[in-house]
Amino acid sequence: MSIGVVTVAYGAKCRAFLPRWVEAINSLAVEPDEVTVVTDDLIDATMKTADVNSLVRVIKAEGTHTHHPQVYANQAVEVTSTEWICKMDVDDIIYPHAFDRLGDADCDVWMFGIRYCNQSLYAPAVTAEHIMTSPHNLVFSGSPYRRWLHDEATYRDMIYEDWMFWIDCAAQGARFCHSNTIDYEYVMHDDNISTRADDAYWQSEVRRLRDQHRHPNP
Repeated sequence: MSIGVVTVAYGAKCRAFLPRWVEAINSLAVEPDEVTVVTDDLIDATMKTADVNSLVRVIKAEGTHTHHPQVYANQAVEVTSTEWICKMDVDDIIYPHAFDRLGDADCDVWMFGIRYCNQSLYAPAVTAEHIMTSPHNLVFSGSPYRRWLHDEATYRDMIYEDWMFWIDCAAQGARFCHSNTIDYEYVMHDDNISTRADDAYWQSEVRRLRDQHRHPNP
């Protein structure tokens, strides 16, 4: 088994989280084989990571984004050759045990549980059909997935890009299983993009795109 961890550090406020993010990656009991950071400032991001972990590869974000810089995560995945990919957002904190049982996972998406607003939220037992029919996102964003899924299910330039990604994975027939543990902390702060987005519009957009999978035009 090989594991790649990727993240996007776009903008000074996001890059400020990098030292803490890399320290959490360093604390993993099962070490990743590759770690890639996509950034808009190579010098700043390299300075914030080089003294902490020499494993980290820093690459420059190419092109522009319209809605969400998380679309640049595609670049990190594209240069990562591992069997598993974990997109752990730069402001979130992965826990040391997160990958301990990943090698036993008989599925394509290993659904993490999270700590969120002082609550422990365990991943539910779901199937691809649940993902394709639920009005809500059922998979937490940092959950590891097999690299082959990204060949078709790339991150889209939109808010709730992670929710849409899981739908695209489900449309490929991905198998989902849950960890039964709390594996990372979803950190709330003033600059969370979800707090500044038109929530109703983007949820509606995700459901519209999901329905295109379910009922493609003839």
